[in-house]
Amino acid sequence: MTAEKLPDRFEKDFFKHESQQRSWDDLVVGETYDAEPFEVTPERIQLYVEGTEDFNPFFTDEEAAKNSQFGGLIAPPTILTPIVFAAVSPDSWIKMPGAINPGQRWEFGAPVRPGDTIYCHIKLRDKYIKRGKKYAMSEMHITNQNDEFVCRWTGGLVLQFQGNEEMKNR
Repeated sequence: MTAEKLPDRFEKDFFKHESQQRSWDDLVVGETYDAEPFEVTPERIQLYVEGTEDFNPFFTDEEAAKNSQFGGLIAPPTILTPIVFAAVSPDSWIKMPGAINPGQRWEFGAPVRPGDTIYCHIKLRDKYIKRGKKYAMSEMHITNQNDEFVCRWTGGLVLQFQGNEEMKNR
């Protein structure tokens, strides 16, 4: 297997972007943005399968997958998690350091296949304070290069930091 090269914008030092990070107070309910398109390579699928130890033959065995209801290889549905996080800008609020995930909901459509390009449109649906914690709730509409519905991912984050100053003082 060849090593897959990620786009140059991917940084190993996440906190390098803290000066660009928006605070919870800066978030505007209703704001939308698009993540960068992300090509799903066979190598990416193989790495995910190995990392999760989910060796479903529909993910790894072309003959078994060809004879399945999918008619060919597919990716594990949860591969969308690292894809979306890789495709979102490092300064996005959904990558805020210290955020806690209180729950998610996934609705799936077309399976992700090797060679697909994944597109993600993100909308901030709500933000609120509950028991002294700051919540940001989002909805992500994920499609492929054929504009087929792949997934609707809704959920939220408990954001731990108020802004750049608080991050610098940690």
